[in-house]
Amino acid sequence: MKYIYIILFCCLSSLSFSQSYGLMTADVNSRQDAGIWAKTLRVIKGGQLVEVLHSKDKWTFVRDMSVNKKGWVSNRFIKINIATLTNDVNSRKEAGTRAKSLRIIKRGKIVEILQVKGGWTFVRDIEANKKGWVSSSYLSKNISNSQSKVQKVAKKINTATNPPNCDYTITSPKNGDKDVKIDPTMITWRHGTGYPGGYYFSIASISNGQLDYVKNKNDIPINNLDIGYFNSHSIDDLKPNTQYFISLVPYNELGKARDCDGLFSFITGNGKKSSNTSVSSEQIIESRLRKKNKLSSWREFKKINNQRIYINDVDKFINTAKSYLGAPYGNNNNWSGIDCSGLIYRGLQSNGINKRLNAQNYAASGKLIANKSSLKPGDLVCFSHPGTRILVNHISIYLGNNKFLHSPNWGKFVKTSDINDPYYWGDRFIFGVRFSNKN
Repeated sequence: MKYIYIILFCCLSSLSFSQSYGLMTADVNSRQDAGIWAKTLRVIKGGQLVEVLHSKDKWTFVRDMSVNKKGWVSNRFIKINIATLTNDVNSRKEAGTRAKSLRIIKRGKIVEILQVKGGWTFVRDIEANKKGWVSSSYLSKNISNSQSKVQKVAKKINTATNPPNCDYTITSPKNGDKDVKIDPTMITWRHGTGYPGGYYFSIASISNGQLDYVKNKNDIPINNLDIGYFNSHSIDDLKPNTQYFISLVPYNELGKARDCDGLFSFITGNGKKSSNTSVSSEQIIESRLRKKNKLSSWREFKKINNQRIYINDVDKFINTAKSYLGAPYGNNNNWSGIDCSGLIYRGLQSNGINKRLNAQNYAASGKLIANKSSLKPGDLVCFSHPGTRILVNHISIYLGNNKFLHSPNWGKFVKTSDINDPYYWGDRFIFGVRFSNKN
């Protein structure tokens, strides 16, 4: 037994003190937290070697070894599984010494690890951009002294190294269109190039020689409104017989698109029958779900015939749910463990409603809200994960200012997140739900 303890101690020690390094593939912002909305700390240069400390969703916490400073970076701009070869080694077609030899990779070459199988590793020689199997015994992740080599191979990695381009195309209404339908008006476009992560959207008319920005239902001017990564947006309450101007500015982790000076304009109709077809909230949602290949899940969702839930005190609903901030995820519906629908349940209890449902059924018990810009504090925010049959996989409570409260998953805690996170939640948003008696 004593020898077993010694072996276990040695194994645990080697695991605890092993280090992992990453390669930055572009100049990128290091942030205070895991999210594009988080405060920028500094810029880490492309080609810089970093020590990988922790991963969270689509973000990695790293130490910039050039200045010994830490911060979060987007996974899109870091190669995490890199190693160096300790000897000249045969790259083979399959895993095993009997497999056909493809080429020799020289000692000291930095490679990207793609797959591990037994004592063999499938790697990509970054400089040559060629793949093959090598014996794992000749790989070392200890490349902390290889900065000059890292900077050389960084130039060989293809990824976004600039903000996105401004070559999107607005498809409806087209520039100069007249008699455009209002209540609502649907704006659609095709994505441009350069890896856009989201869009800043503006819409205004001209009044007394100045731009008069349209206001959303929260009475906030729609001027550089972050709408996330979508290719459509719906606007309510436009004035009839009025010329409106639209501006879209794509962005990603590296910044905003440059030279987006073009304004697109259209003229609304008289508010009555027009050449455009009226677009309902359900049509907007259905169009969104069609692109996500979720139409069958949407049809099943619409078959749910739940009684509508109404709440009178939205502030009490929100504050009760917020009292669970920091609680771990779990199924107990209390501070020892609470899940995403459990937060809704506790908030409803504060309004005298003792109805425990899952996320899907809560979503089917209120008024559907098609667009993020129409959400109000206290609305529910619904998300759908790719490849799942159930439409609503996660539900949360909107707090305002693009923030929502939720209990994410096992091993995590109740927290707030950003609805426009382009690397996770932004892509999974499907609609909002309103329980409030107002509107």
